[in-house]
This record gives sequence, structure tokens and C-alpha cells, in this order.
Amino acid sequence: MRQFPNDAALGAYVADRLAEILNAKPDAAFCIAAGTSSFPVFDALKARVKSGELSFAKARFFGMDEWCGLPQDANGAMADFLRRHFLNEMDFGEVFLFDGMADPQAECARAEGFLTGCGGLNAIVFGIGVNGHVALNEPGVDPALRTHVAEVSPVTATVAQKYFQEKAPELKTGVTIGLANAAEAGKVILVANTPNKRDAVERIDALVSAGTPQRDTPASFAAALPGAELLVTEAVFL
Repeated sequence: MRQFPNDAALGAYVADRLAEILNAKPDAAFCIAAGTSSFPVFDALKARVKSGELSFAKARFFGMDEWCGLPQDANGAMADFLRRHFLNEMDFGEVFLFDGMADPQAECARAEGFLTGCGGLNAIVFGIGVNGHVALNEPGVDPALRTHVAEVSPVTATVAQKYFQEKAPELKTGVTIGLANAAEAGKVILVANTPNKRDAVERIDALVSAGTPQRDTPASFAAALPGAELLVTEAVFL
């Protein structure tokens, strides 16, 4: 686990790692979580694109998950979040976002087709959930799963309320990449930057240190991958 003094330092570090990948492979495929944990990374990358330091014009972006039953432009949809806070200010050559209104199994197949066409993901940046999830891989998930339809835990559904301007609809299922997809990625980064993630972060770090990732903490499987990095800010431990 690596600790940073603030969001800006964490975001700059991740942007540096992604820039290295982009410079080596201009058509690389990137996947960054929709959520407030990603704000430091979003801000750092947007600033570098705006300044002309980086261009993702040949690169691909893959949205890692979506709520089933929500159109992409709905307030609270992950696609809408990514567009408003990140993608609209970026210059990705190609973007994949799940359609929450489409048949979920068909969306899983469409996602796998996109990933195959990219040759897999070159980098994933996960946000750690308060219950130790990553994407919508909830506690108890089979780490061998690829893109799949996930049952949303009550904890995740409750936390997700903050992304809706009004009361969130009932969130029961979502489509998401799986831990098996993460295992194939060139680089995996997990980030946390708020005090409510402390328990999850400490649990993940302990499981990875012991070499015993567990299904009740899905992020521990991602953090245990070769070359994976667990990055946190000092705010996590306040």
C-alpha cells in the first residue's frame, strides 16, 4: 500500500503511470471507475489533455459497469457520471459504455467483444467500495467471473444514493467487468481517498500481505495481482 498526502498527489501519480502506458502504446485501452474516488485521477488527466501534454486520440476508454434499468443519460447512471465529470473533457478515440436499458447478457457479450477487439485492457483504475468491492464485484463474487450481471448489495445500493439528485430508483442488478478481466489487464491500480474506506483498505492490505485474498473482500483479489498497486490518501486514516 502506498500513501499520499492528498488527492492531487495521488492523482498526479496515477496520471504518470497511465501516461507511461499511453506513450508506449498510443492506442491503449483504459478503464477508470465511475465514482468520486476517481476524481483525483480525472482531474490530473483532464489537466494534461487541456495543456496538450497528453492526447488520447488513438486510445480507447472502457466504462467498467452500469446499473441495469437506467438509460445512459439518466442522472445517477455511470455513463452519465463519466461523461459529465471526465469524458466530455477528454479526447478518447473510441469509448465503450454499457447500456443499462439493453439486455444485460447481450451487453456482457458486447463488452467482451470490445475488449477482444482492443486486445484487452492496458490499465484499470478501480475505486474501492466501503464493503471491499471493485466495480460491481460484490462480496461473495466468484473471482473467475468475466463480464457478468451482478446482484447489487444493499450497502452498495445505499452508498450509490449520493450520485442521484433525487431518490435513487431501486438498484438490484448491474453489468460489470469481472475479476478475471482485471487479471488479464496490463496494469491494475486501486484507489481510496475517504475515511469511510479505512476498514476496507486495512482488510485488503492485510489479506494481500498474507497472500490470502477472500471472496468477502473482492478488491483483495485485484490488489493481489502481480504489479497491482493499492493507493490511498492520508484522509483514509483520519
